[in-house]
Amino acid sequence: MSVGLEIAEPAPSAVGTSNGNGSARGDVARVIKRGIDLLRRPELNNSIALTETCLTCGGLLTQGECLRCLVKLGFLSDSQQPDKVENGRRLTPGPLKYDHFEVEVGADGFPTELGSGAMAITYRARDTVLNSVVALKVIDRKVAQNPGARSRFLREARVAAQIRHPNVARVTHYGEQDGECFYVMELVEGETLEARIRRNGPMPLALALEVIEQAARALAAAEACGVVHRDIKPSNIMLESDASGALVVK
Repeated sequence: MSVGLEIAEPAPSAVGTSNGNGSARGDVARVIKRGIDLLRRPELNNSIALTETCLTCGGLLTQGECLRCLVKLGFLSDSQQPDKVENGRRLTPGPLKYDHFEVEVGADGFPTELGSGAMAITYRARDTVLNSVVALKVIDRKVAQNPGARSRFLREARVAAQIRHPNVARVTHYGEQDGECFYVMELVEGETLEARIRRNGPMPLALALEVIEQAARALAAAEACGVVHRDIKPSNIMLESDASGALVVK
């Protein structure tokens, strides 16, 4: 039984059931004294001392994180946030470089975006050391200033890097630069399930079942590593083909 449950113990007698006012006052005095004695216990003082608050909003922290700030920043409500491609676009054209990863630039002179959400932008980039094309996910400086958001982003990258499965894009690198946090993952050459359905309409039953089966395998592999995906939707499911032309879902 945890410390503090003693407060829930019933009093010897209920206030107001006594035949005399003196006895009732005595009951109240005993209850107050008992409460004061409990407050003086070192265990309770230690638990109060360990209570932490968010430096940004003043709210209580849960396991070192401020859930209020994470929701505000979009970490806990990606599925409820509209895509912000235009808002997330860099206003200044030109190349971007994170460590030895150089973001590719499109014909319009702006960095090539693969996707954009409430808190992060994913770019198409090149590993200048290995000369390979990768996907690079970056969270905004304002978001990265929040310690809870930054630690959650790092934990997301670390956990994803542990998953080894053909239906999960591999994470290969994490870094921080000029107040921004980023990680690098395998680039999936293909299109989203949403784009396929918008172009071709409903999928044949056999193909739809194949997509569902591969996506379920990916989720099972993630769950085995302690990861629960919070934003499953067609725009987050990629379809590509392997060397033999067979469908691969990631």
